[in-house]
Amino acid sequence: MFNFGNLAELMKQFQMIKENVEKAKEELKKENVVVEVGGGMVKVVSNGLGEIVDIEIDKSLLNEQEYQVLKDLLISAVNEASDRSKELMTQKLTEASGLPSSFSKFSGLF
Repeated sequence: MFNFGNLAELMKQFQMIKENVEKAKEELKKENVVVEVGGGMVKVVSNGLGEIVDIEIDKSLLNEQEYQVLKDLLISAVNEASDRSKELMTQKLTEASGLPSSFSKFSGLF
């Protein structure tokens, strides 16, 4: 026979996890990940969800001769910001859910 009392408790725990994850996502929106490359010539700021919120570029890179350097620095900075944001997100959502970090790697879990 199936015990519906356990199901109700499980649903309550799931709801609590869901609320904690939503709170963590709101906190992540407010956190900044700052990446500087090229000795600070390019700075990218993303939030904890991986959304780019600001980019600063040294004016000396804003000419045709420096196009490739600027492009390479931007790619590097954006990729690093994305990686750091993913790490931060995994950490926060793992803490919020109480699940092992291996669970957060499954697409769509959070």
